[in-house]
Amino acid sequence: MLIEGPRDATPLIPFLLSKKTRMPVAIYTTYVRRVAEGLPERHSATYPLCDFSPELAAMRAGAEVGARTRFVDLTFPEMVVAGRRAPSAKAESLLEERGLRHARFLRAACERAGARDPDDLWDQLYECTGTARSDAAFFRDVLAYGEAARQDYTDTMLRAEGMLARESAMAAAISEETAKDTEGPVVVVVGAFHAPAVLSAKPALPKPLKIASDDALVVLMRYGFPQLDRLNGYASGMPSPGFYQHLWEGRPVEELVTGLGRATRALSTSTADVIAAAVQTRRLAGLRGHDTPSREDLLDGVRSALVKGSLDVEGVAVLAAARKLLAGDLVGRVPEEAGVPPIVLDFAREGERLGIETERLSIRELSLDLYRRAEHREISRFLFRLSFLGVPFGERVRGPNFVSGEDLERVEEGWVVRWRPDTEGRLIECSVYGSTVREAAAARLLETLADAQTAGMGRRSEVAASLLVEACRMGLHHEAPDVLARTAELIQEDGAFPSVVKTLEALLLLLVSQEVLEAHRLEGLPEIALRAFERACYLLPDLSRVAAEGEDEALDALLALQQAELTLSEIRKAEGSRELLLLRLRELEAVPSGNPLLGGAAAGSLFAEGRLPAADLGKRLSAHLSSSLGSPAGLPEAVRSDRPGDAAGTGFLRGVLRASRNVLWQVPEVLESVHQLIASWDEAGFLGALPRLRLAFSVLSPRETDRLGHLVASRTGFESLEPLDLTDVSEADLYAGLEVDRRLRETLTRDGLLEAPPV
Repeated sequence: MLIEGPRDATPLIPFLLSKKTRMPVAIYTTYVRRVAEGLPERHSATYPLCDFSPELAAMRAGAEVGARTRFVDLTFPEMVVAGRRAPSAKAESLLEERGLRHARFLRAACERAGARDPDDLWDQLYECTGTARSDAAFFRDVLAYGEAARQDYTDTMLRAEGMLARESAMAAAISEETAKDTEGPVVVVVGAFHAPAVLSAKPALPKPLKIASDDALVVLMRYGFPQLDRLNGYASGMPSPGFYQHLWEGRPVEELVTGLGRATRALSTSTADVIAAAVQTRRLAGLRGHDTPSREDLLDGVRSALVKGSLDVEGVAVLAAARKLLAGDLVGRVPEEAGVPPIVLDFAREGERLGIETERLSIRELSLDLYRRAEHREISRFLFRLSFLGVPFGERVRGPNFVSGEDLERVEEGWVVRWRPDTEGRLIECSVYGSTVREAAAARLLETLADAQTAGMGRRSEVAASLLVEACRMGLHHEAPDVLARTAELIQEDGAFPSVVKTLEALLLLLVSQEVLEAHRLEGLPEIALRAFERACYLLPDLSRVAAEGEDEALDALLALQQAELTLSEIRKAEGSRELLLLRLRELEAVPSGNPLLGGAAAGSLFAEGRLPAADLGKRLSAHLSSSLGSPAGLPEAVRSDRPGDAAGTGFLRGVLRASRNVLWQVPEVLESVHQLIASWDEAGFLGALPRLRLAFSVLSPRETDRLGHLVASRTGFESLEPLDLTDVSEADLYAGLEVDRRLRETLTRDGLLEAPPV
């Protein structure tokens, strides 16, 4: 019995056939390809098997008759060398046959047969209508299906994907087996795409590869239907494995409909609805000539009988429940004698050493005192390594976040931990990075950093700095100096002001949190932080050219840089840093046609520092607010406006208030400018500017808003702000009344019966 599959996985066949094994499981294989320079290429793949997999059915049938069974495809490292796969952090399926899904002939066949996709076409041609055909006719039709799929592929394309090398290897195994003087037939089980070519391919095996024992792995791992389900986001899987498991077990489709009825009971699904859906499913199958209902027959029955309303509204929850039910939740089991990968053993040993129950199903809460207990810091680092690797085991629920800079005042960290069915599977997938959790986290960290270095010219230093903090949080202090050195290099290349400021904030966070993160081992950290500050100051005047879509982020970064300078000066006692910042702010503020929001923030900052006189600030604001009435041509396209009080004027005001909101009561000229502008608008102009005005004044606290209200009241002739008389009038009635009042005033003014309101 010769089966398509990596031939170095043949020793695992007895474990696949063991009574202790419960499907689904997967053969997991990795290959670390060493290159001359840089980090190694890391490749990984899975070979998932279910009870209804043809490969597993063949193994079981072979075992019943005493046949010798082996896999005959290339090993996974040989597939990589042959060109099958590029490096990928996510394992893909070796059973995925892309040619069967993307062939033009099959797409045309879908259209002609009325099939929704190649999966539905396969169901219609073979899964639901095969019982009436003889075995010979069935296999002939399947071979024709595979041959049709190959018509879109040239030899060059097949060679580039490693297909020809694989088929030659399988042909070599067939030739070897048929040359033996043995009784009985040689049964070959391969995919439909390969079947037409295997018998005619030239038998040949690739040259042996020199691979270190640690650079290749072939193991069994438990698998789950949620991982296998393509509709759940696993692109190399299959749709609805739970549905096909149900059919494989010979159970009626009505059981699935009944289960869906229970799952959607809260959506007012009645027993009559469930019966109608089951009847509709059977009738659709009969109408379409299916021996048994297909997956789409069932879904169409559900759509017609259980969805009460629009598919886009009421149908969303019902169809989501149907997809979940058809996907299934079965999780496999691997016998202990199949062996355990080193990283799984390390996970268990580390958990035992740290006092964490790694196989506990129920949730356990951990409270970690990071500042006073070294053993708690070790637990935190272990859990962060798992989280960084994407292993579903622990979740941080509270505590300081040293990467984002949030909740740093907290001294205690809280986690909830528990073992999940996919914990072990994800650990095994991470074995491509190393044999221990720490080794895997370090390799993944350096790979992520390398990806950031080649990602382009923008925002790379921000990524590197966050990885530096992540390294310290995970206790990877051996790798941290290298990450710091690369961060320093990227700072000088980063042309994005917000990115450099966030880099500076991350470095300062490490400086102020040296004890808990043990960042005191990072030599040169203060100097690199100063370098990041100087780079940000260098880029600061360029903010005058920021477009509208990026101005909010730039504004936040501008204000953050000023706070960061205070921290840097306190930590490093850097002389001249404040003067450098103020000098660059002056350059930004002096750009005559720059972004008004950021120019206003620069002006407000200079005023707060005593470097811009109150009178000058008032003049600048008055000029911007006045210019917004005509949107002068001198303003750049990003800040021009044809509406009164739009971005050009209120943007400058908003920037000033974000940087120094006390100017409203410290500089009378500011309030006077705003008052004059608003008084000059008609109602349409005011309503057009109102959203931006609200945004500009949103920085005020309730007490400051009240103070401003009293200032405005006194300026408009009111001695005090009396409480408003509230009436039971709806908002719609209020606006209708205002509209009647406006039209009446316009009519009276036009007829000379009412003077125009003063400006």
